[in-house]
Amino acid sequence: MISLTSFRQRGMAVIAALLVVVAAAAAATQVIERQGLLANVLISERNRTQAAWLLQGGLDWARVVLQTDARSNATTRLDGIWSQPIISLPVGTASDPERALFSGQIEDSQSKYNLRNLADQARVNAHEVQVFENLLQWLGIDTSLAMTMAQRVADSQFGEGAMPKAVGLRDIDDLRALPGVTTPIIDILQAFVTVLPDITPVNVNTASAEVLGAVVGSLGLAGARDLVAQRDRGMWFKNRGDFVNRVGHPEPDAKWRVSVNSSWFRVTGEVDVDDMIVSLRAMLHRSERGQSTIRWVSY
Repeated sequence: MISLTSFRQRGMAVIAALLVVVAAAAAATQVIERQGLLANVLISERNRTQAAWLLQGGLDWARVVLQTDARSNATTRLDGIWSQPIISLPVGTASDPERALFSGQIEDSQSKYNLRNLADQARVNAHEVQVFENLLQWLGIDTSLAMTMAQRVADSQFGEGAMPKAVGLRDIDDLRALPGVTTPIIDILQAFVTVLPDITPVNVNTASAEVLGAVVGSLGLAGARDLVAQRDRGMWFKNRGDFVNRVGHPEPDAKWRVSVNSSWFRVTGEVDVDDMIVSLRAMLHRSERGQSTIRWVSY
């Protein structure tokens, strides 16, 4: 006959065994979960690395396209091959090309107003401030911001025996720290304003009516819209003289920073690998020979 004490001991042994089983199961579950998490991290890192390589390939594509365009056309126009975006191009493996999708676009940065024009050698250019004020007015933005931004550009430059007071601007987003510059204003400016390392003319074959009218003050917004409408129907400007003649100005105005060619292009790209999206932005400079170099890139 089993005593009560012996029964209790056996019961305790069973309970202890069960606890050991539960603990072992819990430990095994944690190990499996950690392995699963590690596997997911490794897969994500593999996808990110693959996307980065594909985006680098996208940059090489942009450079080739710009070089081909330079060889084929004497001017930079909106009907060039560089202006055609790529949307969801399969770039995966041969067995599963849809696994990775690439989208990219080249944008003519000289179709926009360059904030670098606002100042030179730490001194604000009054004429360019007026040009920029006209543009801001047509965009419904406080025109006093033109001088604020011009001073910010000047502060980032070397003056006569003086060091820069602020870091240089690389993109429109860098203006967010300025007083009065809000996110909605930045969103509006993105389509009309750029920041380039050098003083540049506006390309009259790619510029919007707002930018063109601001740069060529005698046109006005209405005149610029009419000229842009003619241009976009295929009446491209062959050279600066052709533009001046069609504007109706008796002689070229030296203050007009206009051209029919572009050297600066912004490239944006995006790769979707297994629902992981990796993006890229870059600025390319195209030389007179058509060769493009990367000035900056960010992922």
